[in-house]
Amino acid sequence: MIKGYFLPSAEGNLFVSQYGQTNPQKTILLLPSIFEELNLSRAIVAKQALFLAKQGYSVFALDYLGTGDSEKEIEQVNAAIWRENIICVAQWLKSLGIENITLWGLRFGGLLALRELQTINQILPVKDVLLWKPVTKGKQFMTQFLRLKQANSMMQGEQKVNWRERIMSGVNVEVAGYEISSDLLASIDNLEVSKSLNLPCPVTWFELASASITPAVNIQTKEWDQQFLKIVCFEGSAFWQIPEIFEQSQLHQPTLNALQGEL
Repeated sequence: MIKGYFLPSAEGNLFVSQYGQTNPQKTILLLPSIFEELNLSRAIVAKQALFLAKQGYSVFALDYLGTGDSEKEIEQVNAAIWRENIICVAQWLKSLGIENITLWGLRFGGLLALRELQTINQILPVKDVLLWKPVTKGKQFMTQFLRLKQANSMMQGEQKVNWRERIMSGVNVEVAGYEISSDLLASIDNLEVSKSLNLPCPVTWFELASASITPAVNIQTKEWDQQFLKIVCFEGSAFWQIPEIFEQSQLHQPTLNALQGEL
């Protein structure tokens, strides 16, 4: 079963997809990535959600405002609005009688999940967190995104431009089809996962497209409560960056195992 909902929020209507029958004890809130990563990973997370639905889970996937089927354009939103969107959906899930949730964050969605973990946990108990290749620094994420603009400009023979500086001067710049405003850029730049994050629940981190845990991941998580943290590497494709990848079935069972504490 797949259903869709439009939820009213202070800034506009949010679109939420539901995979599977509502199950108050087995509910997952999926926080996707943004920009083209959202589109390139959409089919894969949908298939993962359908697999989990067959196992009795109910997966709710949020389209942040300005993305997917939610209202607003990308240049009209910022990361603070997206954080409010997550809180709005958590409150809505609680109103449905959901007793606790699993947060599933993909890439930028992982950053948002960890940033909002304590707040969400106060609204609706978070049973555990599942991360697929999470972003931990918003500024680093945007630097990589802006390189697409730089590469495209240089291919057209244009001079090198400091696009971050251009945007922060107040000029909206189109990058890979997305109009980036100074408000949006600054709000993402300011997001970062704390190295001293207090984990209130188990966290399973899938380090995708990687044969080993990188030094950066070790440094990021060194001070976290290790009894609540499990990091597992999976070799394979960085599907969130590559067109024409629609299947990652090798992740289906490990994801289920992680949710069941059997990984």
